[in-house]
Amino acid sequence: MTSRGVSNNRTRAAFTLIELLVVVLILSILMAVAMPLYLSAISDAQKKACRANMQSIANAVQAARIKSGATDYGTIITGGVTTANLPDLTAVPFCPSGGAYSLANGSSSSTATFKVQCSFGSGAAAHSTFEPGVNYN
Repeated sequence: MTSRGVSNNRTRAAFTLIELLVVVLILSILMAVAMPLYLSAISDAQKKACRANMQSIANAVQAARIKSGATDYGTIITGGVTTANLPDLTAVPFCPSGGAYSLANGSSSSTATFKVQCSFGSGAAAHSTFEPGVNYN
């Protein structure tokens, strides 16, 4: 006989080891499916943020050329991506993946055009370049 204050061990409900293992297995399968998608989304967001930074730098370069009255981008390219060289930039943007931005001659290989480059990665992981009038995305 049991008293009212003491509980009977046989009537206590609990999860069995098999039930816990099934739950852990289901959670691990869900993680195995979700993790690659999550990492891909993070990588894509970093590339898009870097692309937006390169477009902002390109806009500042074009504004600096117009304000200085220069006939080409030669002096601006050699000045690099700095707030002194590009006064319309309040701060130099940074690549979310850790790359550094630089300026180079554009596809015409002269100082008549320019492109903004990100030093991060190589191959498919590279953030590559942005050249106004050539890259539209």
